[in-house]
Amino acid sequence: MDTITYILNFRPDEEFFVLAIVFVASTLLIITVALVVMGSKSQVKRQLEEIRKDMGSGSLKKSRKLDLEYLAPIVAPRNKRDQETARHQLMHAGFHDANALTIYYGLKVFSTIIGLLIASSFYLFTPDISHLNLLIIVSVAAGIYIPNVVLNHFVKKRQRKIRAGVPDALDLLVVCTESGLGFSSSLRRVADELMISHPDFADELDTVCAKIKAGVEMVDAFEDLVERTGVTEILGLVHMLAHASRIGGSLAQTLREYTEDYRDRRNQEVEEIAAKIPTKMIFPLLLFIWPCFFIVAIGPSILALTATLGK
Repeated sequence: MDTITYILNFRPDEEFFVLAIVFVASTLLIITVALVVMGSKSQVKRQLEEIRKDMGSGSLKKSRKLDLEYLAPIVAPRNKRDQETARHQLMHAGFHDANALTIYYGLKVFSTIIGLLIASSFYLFTPDISHLNLLIIVSVAAGIYIPNVVLNHFVKKRQRKIRAGVPDALDLLVVCTESGLGFSSSLRRVADELMISHPDFADELDTVCAKIKAGVEMVDAFEDLVERTGVTEILGLVHMLAHASRIGGSLAQTLREYTEDYRDRRNQEVEEIAAKIPTKMIFPLLLFIWPCFFIVAIGPSILALTATLGK
């Protein structure tokens, strides 16, 4: 009852602000529901249904995934470059479906609406809380940017897993090629062996094997691998394989040289990280460790000295 009385006694500026938030949230929710309903009964789907019936193939099967392709125009950027950036991030995160981009934009719509509703609830039901404006801004910003943060987390996690599988894959590839197997057969065997320890990289190698078997050039298949994963460490292998296939060199020797070079590069990266540790430890030492050390070492002496001087 007190909340209702407070809402009825709002000042004009507060009423306008609340009504604006509620109007925006309600409008976005109504547009979302309307687009979903219109999408389920779109003209294209009706025509496809009629064609399937004429061909005697029965009705179209319903997709198990959430159909959000009609929500994309709400928050989708008009710039094609931004759309391609989002599409590449989804590919790097492992989402290769054709409707992954539209589902991502649809989820951004829902998260934005939830952020607006949380902000309006803060303003309506907890008006006396401190830092109210900051909470409202944080709620709206979280609703808008949380999908981007989650997507970046998925991208970094998957790329870290793929990088961890590259050394093992190179070692196995060298062993297979030097034992007499062809490169395609060796790649197929490596993909099968890595399925348990590094499933993400094994899946990408399986895709490379399928492309090579379908007639795609080996170099092009590996370049597509780099584009799908975003792991640029494999570019050196692509260039070396292209050079070996162009001049007719031994692939086994090329792989062995690249594996040794890659191992040296990894050791150098680890040494570089280890060399940065003393510099990074200076600030924790100055802020947390040294003050405690001086308190323990000199504190009793200072207390005894002050007690003596006080007497």
